[in-house]
Amino acid sequence: MDASAVEFHQLRYFIASAEELSISAAAKRLHVTQPALSRQIAVLEAELGVALFDRIRKRIHLTDAGRFFLPKARQIVCDAETGAQQLREQFGKARRTLRLGFLTPFLDDLVAPAVREFRQRHPKAQVSLFELPPRAQLDRLRNHELDVAILGNISEADRALFTIRTLSRHKMAAVLPEDHTLAKKKSIKLAALKTDRWVSLSDAFFPGRREFLRAICQQAGFEPQIGSEVDSLSMMLGAVTAGEGVAVIPAHASKLPHAGCVIVPLASPAPTTELLLVLPKTEPSRELTTLTKLIAENAARIATTQTQPTT
Repeated sequence: MDASAVEFHQLRYFIASAEELSISAAAKRLHVTQPALSRQIAVLEAELGVALFDRIRKRIHLTDAGRFFLPKARQIVCDAETGAQQLREQFGKARRTLRLGFLTPFLDDLVAPAVREFRQRHPKAQVSLFELPPRAQLDRLRNHELDVAILGNISEADRALFTIRTLSRHKMAAVLPEDHTLAKKKSIKLAALKTDRWVSLSDAFFPGRREFLRAICQQAGFEPQIGSEVDSLSMMLGAVTAGEGVAVIPAHASKLPHAGCVIVPLASPAPTTELLLVLPKTEPSRELTTLTKLIAENAARIATTQTQPTT
């Protein structure tokens, strides 16, 4: 394969399709026609020599190759956009841009409203968004390629390097194959999964997540049998669907596409995970102070909504 034949717009089309698990939804999100997007995905698959999606009954699902390629495609696009923006700022006439890293489940209800309000208050400022796994966000913060990041639990060593603010706490839920014996329960105890194999997020991409999984399982009275580790939330959902084991995920992430598996709340007292705002240990600009304040306000609103009893 000639690597130069793979184009950035094809990577963006692939990323959107993988996140939406729908060609029509991805096309709408990117403001292109559905046939054009489908054609470019097919060209990308032909160039790579592998199928990135399975097409089953008008639905698409990531193949193993697609799950493997997704975080790498995100990394390529992020690196290219970051480099281009830094070039424009240092050698051109581009205004300074605030760079915000975030985790996938928090784009629509946390990041997007905060950025929308920020742009109303600071119409001359710019914000670039980077959807990245925690390790990539931390690396970019260290290299001054991000100004602020939204992350889950991080290690004590990383905490010492940055300014950390706790935004909220989120209950964890179990991720089960749809044919699992407990899949139809309204809630389950974590201990009910003690004999299952587990899928964990990789420490290389999500620092501390393996130990987090071990700790909550040990509190429930068992040691998890971790059978596989994956690089992203979408790969974890795919691994559970493929029968590689069960997993836990913040309940807030249950809105992610998860055909083939079910997300079941954990019975009280459910383990929780922190959502953190992470910044360099430097004095923030006026614009960055506004942005982080808006993010914190939106996080508090989401947490309040989640804790309200349903009627």
